[in-house]
Amino acid sequence: MSDSLNIGISGLLTAQRSLTVTSNNVSNVNTEGYSRQRADVVSRLPLYAPGGYLGAGSSVTNVRRVYDAFLNGQVVSNTTQGNQLEVAYSYASQMDNLLADPQAGLTPALQKFFDAGRGVANDPASIPARQVLLTSAESLANRFDVMSRRMNDLRDSVNVEIGSIVPEINSLAGEIASLNDAISRSPGVRSGRMPNDLMDKRDQLIVQLSRFVNVQTVEQSNFSVNVYIGNGQSLVTDSESQQLSVIPNPYDSSQMDIGYANGNSTVNITSLLTGGRLGGLIDQRTEVIEPSENALGRIAVALSDTFNRQHRLGMALDSSLGGDFFAVGSPEVLASNGNVSTASISATIVDPDLLSNSDYKLTFDGSSYTLTRLSDGQGEGPIAGLPFTSVDGFRIDVGGVSPAAGDSFLIRPTKGMARSLEVLISDTAKVAAAAPVRVASDLGNIGSGEISLSAVSDTTGAEFSSTPGALTPPLLIEFDSVTPNQYRVYDASVAGSPVLISGPNTYDPAVGLDVVADNALGFGYESHIKGEPGLGDRFTIGYNAQGVSDNSNMLVLAGLQTENSMLKGTASFLDAYAGIVTDVGTKTHQADIANQAQQTLLRQAVSAREAVSGVNLDEEAANLMRFQQAYQASAQVISTAQSMFDSLLGAVRR
Repeated sequence: MSDSLNIGISGLLTAQRSLTVTSNNVSNVNTEGYSRQRADVVSRLPLYAPGGYLGAGSSVTNVRRVYDAFLNGQVVSNTTQGNQLEVAYSYASQMDNLLADPQAGLTPALQKFFDAGRGVANDPASIPARQVLLTSAESLANRFDVMSRRMNDLRDSVNVEIGSIVPEINSLAGEIASLNDAISRSPGVRSGRMPNDLMDKRDQLIVQLSRFVNVQTVEQSNFSVNVYIGNGQSLVTDSESQQLSVIPNPYDSSQMDIGYANGNSTVNITSLLTGGRLGGLIDQRTEVIEPSENALGRIAVALSDTFNRQHRLGMALDSSLGGDFFAVGSPEVLASNGNVSTASISATIVDPDLLSNSDYKLTFDGSSYTLTRLSDGQGEGPIAGLPFTSVDGFRIDVGGVSPAAGDSFLIRPTKGMARSLEVLISDTAKVAAAAPVRVASDLGNIGSGEISLSAVSDTTGAEFSSTPGALTPPLLIEFDSVTPNQYRVYDASVAGSPVLISGPNTYDPAVGLDVVADNALGFGYESHIKGEPGLGDRFTIGYNAQGVSDNSNMLVLAGLQTENSMLKGTASFLDAYAGIVTDVGTKTHQADIANQAQQTLLRQAVSAREAVSGVNLDEEAANLMRFQQAYQASAQVISTAQSMFDSLLGAVRR
């Protein structure tokens, strides 16, 4: 009877503890990260009796969580990738919306500007048409500025997010370290009796950490978990956690990077961090925001340089030579905050057609320089000394103090250029729509010869600068009065007494003649004669007068819209901008597809984990009934044993 009583008590306790475990499962059905628990029930050692071994009841030896490390690892991995792609799509789509907007993008502003140029070409004397050109130019410069500032806002948004994520990572790391300590100190862990709720909490914190950065975990012999990020940087070791910090970039203090304490110094580990929201933010800054801003600046530089060069070859309404139409700033050069010297490096753009959309790093080893293009890691060097002109179209120079060994500099040839673009002309009369050279045929000519201005290539020479508002010298082209197709070129500066410059020369009516194209004359313009000039026919070349009805230069300026003046002569301004839109649009589309696919994978990983570790209320309800019945049956065993014991006592008393 004593055996029956003990067996009944053991069954009662076993059922009670099983009911407690099941009740806890039901209670935590909606607890995120909770793994359902199961009581391990074993038979007690049987007792030997003359009739054989008799059972001694049951007992609960352990309460385990139903857990699959592989499935939980899949959740961690997919959480990391899902958050990285979510950030990628968010920022790429914002950049795509900015660039591709049919109203706010650059394309309509460029189109209106060149349309206004064609309007001046159609009526070069029209002041309203010239004003429309200047207004369109201001609108174009403003569009560059607005777009550049919006890109900078995205960069600032990255800084803000980094600043908010790093403290969360530190907080999670501290909590994981505390749980490591609590778990390793828990009674019974050495014998396998684990604090399941603490371990679930730690696993959930690791999943939360994986939202921000890629993590690797290694379980230790004391059941604590070491957590690593980046390129093996330890974040949690046993009960100790490492704190990250937000630090300014060593070159650009406006850019926030991530620091890692290493002894008494802080190491910049930004380039080592991948995955999660933090990795996604870093990727978007380096792969979308910065290249797009640089590419936009490259268009601004090319537009300013190309338009200015042609505008300087023209003539304004007041007969002055054209000046610069646009202005842009200088390339940004930033010294590392770790430099030993106070050396100042400067950069100058020499050929916008060769510019890339990359930033560059210049390092000095004490004897030579190395220039590295950061977008692809390609370098130029060793460079013996400065000044040095890169194959990418900019020159580097050092002024004053020379760099010390180990000094480095960040060179940004096009960053911020879009924001710096400005229109220099406000007076409509200063729009150089005309050519500064006028050619004419003598009214007394008898032949069919015609002269035209082919091109103006340089207005800095003596022929334009010696006497403002005049051509030095004006030219007279005179065909011989006796010998057909023989001509001479004269300096006609003295009326009636021209001075021979070239000739006699032979003219071929079949091919015409570039009269001043030969470099021997050294003029910064070209004129062409065609047809069959008669004996004694004369042609004159002189400085243009006001150019009210002359649209020669404006036709060329308007034609710059379709000229391949960018990307080593392969793209126009609109083509280059379309390339930015296409690149960002492709990245946005890829990020969208990848993000959707990754979210599906994450849901599947969570579902797979929940299928194993999650609480199933139907199953728990069945267990409740089963354990309740077991409890009642054990109670009945105890009651029966008690009744038998009472009966035995009664028999003895009689």
